[in-house]
Amino acid sequence: MRAVERMKDEGRRMKNRQSSLLPSPSSLIPHPSSLGFTLIEILISLTLLVIVLGAVYSSFFSVQRVMDRFDNVAVKYHEARTALDIMRREVESAVLKNPVGGQSESEEDIENKTVFIIRDRDVLGKNTSELDMTAFSFRGSSVNTLSYYVEEKDGKLNLMKKEAPHGVRSKGYSTEMIEGIEGFSVETLFNSKWVKTWDTANTGNKLPEVVRLIIEFDDNGKTVKLTEYARPRVGGML
Repeated sequence: MRAVERMKDEGRRMKNRQSSLLPSPSSLIPHPSSLGFTLIEILISLTLLVIVLGAVYSSFFSVQRVMDRFDNVAVKYHEARTALDIMRREVESAVLKNPVGGQSESEEDIENKTVFIIRDRDVLGKNTSELDMTAFSFRGSSVNTLSYYVEEKDGKLNLMKKEAPHGVRSKGYSTEMIEGIEGFSVETLFNSKWVKTWDTANTGNKLPEVVRLIIEFDDNGKTVKLTEYARPRVGGML
């Protein structure tokens, strides 16, 4: 009898052990949190992502446009200021000796003539100026024949400079000072009025007392005008 009871107890222990190893029915039902994202949740997430990325890219390109515009305008301001400073120093060092004024001049006198001439010009319907003078170069102590004028290229106005050694038969060389300007004016004070013409051959071989230099350029639809004043100081010292 004891043996039979032991066998029954052993059988019950085996059955309990097997039942503990089998998963419960509730564990076979998946929990909602383990199913992943639904289609609606994915669509909402994608929509929010597109909105955020659109805002980021819009801000980036806006900042990029502002930076590009700032760079372009900054370069234009720098070029204009540099050109005005160079012209001011050259006007202040303008020289005038033995200007052309008669028919008895020799060929040597003509080659060595010194002038200071301001001409009023019209380029593409815009008032511009041309400045011819003999002056010391801002880069050294040599005397050069200098010309500043406006040239049209591809529908744009460019400020040009022509330079050649004084008294030497040379065509010299031309350089572009500023591209895409709106205007260039050279004026001198005469009888308390600013005038756009001057020729030392018609003014008693005298240099103007004061010269006003103006460069205009476009800044995002707004015309900017930069001005510089110069007083010739060298005169006839050559």
